[in-house]
Amino acid sequence: MLNSIFAKDESMPAEVRTAAVEGLPGFLGSDTGSALAEASMQLAAAFGDQGDFRAVVADKSSARDESERKLVTSFQKNLELLVQKTWVEKADETLKEEMLFRINTLCGNLSRYDYHTSLSEFLPVLKDVVFLLFGSLSKHDNFLEYAVRIDPDFGFFWYYITTMPSYKDWSEEKCRLAVLLGICFLANF
Repeated sequence: MLNSIFAKDESMPAEVRTAAVEGLPGFLGSDTGSALAEASMQLAAAFGDQGDFRAVVADKSSARDESERKLVTSFQKNLELLVQKTWVEKADETLKEEMLFRINTLCGNLSRYDYHTSLSEFLPVLKDVVFLLFGSLSKHDNFLEYAVRIDPDFGFFWYYITTMPSYKDWSEEKCRLAVLLGICFLANF
């Protein structure tokens, strides 16, 4: 299915095709080093990175911490605003309020640089936010195809978060990159 959605569709942005076919498998299959860095840069390009992700990943100075804090702050504001502005059925009001709390908790863990915990919180939060936006449609098997049709960039992002496992045995750096990639997309969404 992946090949038919991302690789063979010539109308798909080239960065998304490359990231789907090379970047994501490369990221999942690498632990550290240049292969992990290269794969994460391919994914960031597909997510529309304007240099923020590259600066956070490549910089080894104290400026990196400030850049990362700014990225997390932007992510938190955008995601909270998205949740607050989403109209939901009365039955989902509680989930909406819970999401705001979970986003705040997630960003608190990110500010402590606890990426193992953050990755295990990050993916369920994103899936629940997508549920608030699309309702039960997001739980259907064909939601990926629908997401790609309405917006190839968002479709690839959905593919990313549904493919990403919340492994505790990954290195701290790989967990960090996995979370920051998702943040990169949503900070600019």
